[in-house]
Amino acid sequence: MTTFGEKMRALMQERGVSLRQLAKLIHYDAGYLSKVASDVKRPSSSVAHRLETALDAEGELVKLVPKRAVAEPRVPEAGAPIQASGSLPAPVVDPLVDRRMRRLSAGQTEELLSDMREQWHVLVRTDNLLGSRHALGGVCTQLAILVALLCHIRPPLRRATLRLAARYAESAAWLYGDAGDPAAGRRWARTAMEWALEAGDRPMIAWALFRRSQQAQSEGNGAQVVGLAEAACREQGDAAGPMMAAILQQQAHGWALDGAEAASHRLLDRAHEYATTGDAGDARSGHGSFCTPAYVEMQRGWVWLTLGGHERAVKAFEAAIADLSPTYQRDRGLAHAGLSIALAAEDKPEAAALAAAQALAVAQDGGSTRIFSMVTSVAPRLVRHAHLDPVAEFLAELNATSAL
Repeated sequence: MTTFGEKMRALMQERGVSLRQLAKLIHYDAGYLSKVASDVKRPSSSVAHRLETALDAEGELVKLVPKRAVAEPRVPEAGAPIQASGSLPAPVVDPLVDRRMRRLSAGQTEELLSDMREQWHVLVRTDNLLGSRHALGGVCTQLAILVALLCHIRPPLRRATLRLAARYAESAAWLYGDAGDPAAGRRWARTAMEWALEAGDRPMIAWALFRRSQQAQSEGNGAQVVGLAEAACREQGDAAGPMMAAILQQQAHGWALDGAEAASHRLLDRAHEYATTGDAGDARSGHGSFCTPAYVEMQRGWVWLTLGGHERAVKAFEAAIADLSPTYQRDRGLAHAGLSIALAAEDKPEAAALAAAQALAVAQDGGSTRIFSMVTSVAPRLVRHAHLDPVAEFLAELNATSAL
């Protein structure tokens, strides 16, 4: 029997429509549609009807939508983890690795550090494309090697080792936070700061302060958000570029927590001036290279949510989603999560459920507990609209994810 995905691919070929073109036609994420076309994801009724119209399928697509058992809608607990079993990876120093680090010559150490620098860029891109679930193990493996190396390394190579170790530690701080272990995230942020201070690496000190400011934001501490971001500005000095854009938008979140609307948006406008116009997603352009104009607009959406400007948040998130690079899949998930929250607050349940479903798909694929928690927060507003197909389908998928 022909599957939905097989029929969809056949129709796309007959009509001469690419996946990217189809995504624009129905205003849906190309990554999600790729999974539908491959029969990895079950299409919702709403998506199936959109595809039916766009591909002029004459009823051939919707009749192939796999049936889902109907369950009583329920609201999962806020913050419930995506993975209930197992634990997050952690850097573990193997005694054999420790002995090997003792025996490395200066030339071998330099070669190892060079390879690990390159691997860091690969892992950053992996995180942006696939999510923290796929990058954290690699970062922990490399950190274990660097921890062992730092037990024995002496000048002149110690400083270079510390700089690289701080970079990996800061990545671990971000990844642990996204994957649902904020305590580990804070520990690695402190470690990154300690190593950066020993190395005299001021840009890394600034970036570790930026990361701590993000952590303070998740705790709702506006004063500390602003203070840490301003300290990051001082450490960075006069250097312009995307790092400055990232730090400025972070200050904006701190002021938004205090209800200072004008100050928040002034800072976001300034962040636009420093934002990068193009990036491959591997941080080769330096810290903050993810901070594009579209990223700043996504953050403007979150600022509007903090300030209670839901209608304006919708516009900001929609603009960001239209312009975000396909490389930054998690950012797209965050933007859809924010859009779903804003739409739910505007009492637009069907649109909110569709946006939340796209965010949930990113959270599932990448292991982002952060996005999952955001999406879970939308469910209580939607459960009374469970008679609507998009809402019922989103709640069913959310409940299935909660039970994993």
